[in-house]
Amino acid sequence: MTAEFEQPLREILTVTTRAIPGETLTSVALLGDGGPYTVAFSEPGAVALDTLQFSIGAGPCLDAIKSGEAVWSDDLVSEPRWTGPAAELAAHGVRSVYAQPLAFDGHVQGTINLYSERAGGFPAETRTAVTVTAGQAEVLFQAVLRAARLNEVITQLREALTTRAIIDQALGIVMARRQCTAPAAFDILRRSSQRRNVKVHQVAADIVEAVTGQPPLPPHFGDPPATRNPGSRPSPAD
Repeated sequence: MTAEFEQPLREILTVTTRAIPGETLTSVALLGDGGPYTVAFSEPGAVALDTLQFSIGAGPCLDAIKSGEAVWSDDLVSEPRWTGPAAELAAHGVRSVYAQPLAFDGHVQGTINLYSERAGGFPAETRTAVTVTAGQAEVLFQAVLRAARLNEVITQLREALTTRAIIDQALGIVMARRQCTAPAAFDILRRSSQRRNVKVHQVAADIVEAVTGQPPLPPHFGDPPATRNPGSRPSPAD
């Protein structure tokens, strides 16, 4: 879980908790490579209730993820589904539970989970409120995902341009020293890369540093300067 998601998750939990009357434990679980895991919670007890289901491999949270539909129980004491998990949750003081799936990019990626110590703790109007919150959460997450992917593309592009710039610097050095063309110079770099079993850009960086005595300079991308807060004083270096 990246830092970009932390604030949206806290906002989801705050909105969800406010929409539900009474004492309710809430959590958000997301699917990871190793299965679902809790990424945000209102109280530590919610993590224990999530983990209980994950460890057993059954329960309303997992059913919501598998089906893509909301799953709930008005009274776990008499719940015929998830016999083991229901009894364990009830033993922890939970009487009713509600799990609302969260879908991103057209796939269920997690759930909002709610636990109440009261039977019938999630009537129709409460479930509707949580469904609306989940819809808002999905929109929020889509925006965060788009921003994260854009940043990733920008990072990859900058890495590619930096690599290209280093190779170009080395090509100029090789061309000047060997009195050869650019394709011939690149072939020299490529063959050296194969002999040393390192990437071409590393060979290029080594050549530049050997000749100049310092690492190759990365290209300047022209990032806008950081904005100063209104009313802040300039630093002595300004």
